[in-house]
Amino acid sequence: MVTASIWLNAGIFDKLLNPGFLDPNSNDYVGLTILYFSQGSIIRGFLYAVAFPHPILTGILVMIGEISFGVLLLLGLGVRLASTTAFYTNLIYFLSAAWTGAEEYGINLLMMTVDVFLIIYGSDYFSLDSIIAKKIAIVNNKKIWIITGSIIYLVVILFLLTYK
Repeated sequence: MVTASIWLNAGIFDKLLNPGFLDPNSNDYVGLTILYFSQGSIIRGFLYAVAFPHPILTGILVMIGEISFGVLLLLGLGVRLASTTAFYTNLIYFLSAAWTGAEEYGINLLMMTVDVFLIIYGSDYFSLDSIIAKKIAIVNNKKIWIITGSIIYLVVILFLLTYK
């Protein structure tokens, strides 16, 4: 639940309800964030190639992802899929922003650890996944969800790389 609330807070309050997030004239503009994080990042080239050419589209996709992770984890629905894609998101955040200090370093490392735990163990008995798993065994198949989440993330990155 804590992980879900962190994703929902970031996606809803920091992005969706923030009028400056997608406004190039605002200090909260996602493009400025990408530019700032890329300055000291070990994945600077990746950020310049994937995120920086279309900061508004990147911001929208990040917002959708964060809200989706939060809702799915809160409901316990598609926990392994959500955690796999959330892991990649946290990995990019970690590699992008860890150089800025302990806060960014710590939260993203912690979130990646929680993501891995949820990928391995899934959700508990009080989740929609556990109810669905009684009828559909594939819900508990870790490999399917890791592969599917990885493919989804790769497709998004390739889309951003080729988007004109």
